[in-house]
Amino acid sequence: MAVLDDMFEGGFGTGVVAAIGVAILAPVARPVLRSAAKWAIRGGVMAYDYGRQQMAELGEMAGDLAAESRAEASAAGSHATAPKGPKPS
Repeated sequence: MAVLDDMFEGGFGTGVVAAIGVAILAPVARPVLRSAAKWAIRGGVMAYDYGRQQMAELGEMAGDLAAESRAEASAAGSHATAPKGPKPS
């Protein structure tokens, strides 16, 4: 028994037990880890698509505002003169 006690004290036995535990639990844990990874990737893809959609809508709104501002500026420019400020030196 002293040999077994010495083996576990040095760390070698702990490594052997851990390796055996991984070999036994890997087939059980693999499907769980795979589904968790797929769930995380699916969430990332959904977040990316949502962000892309929101940015497209924001770009469209900004374009509409710019076009509206240009139309108002051209309508105001044809009816009134621009305010005169100090002359540049």
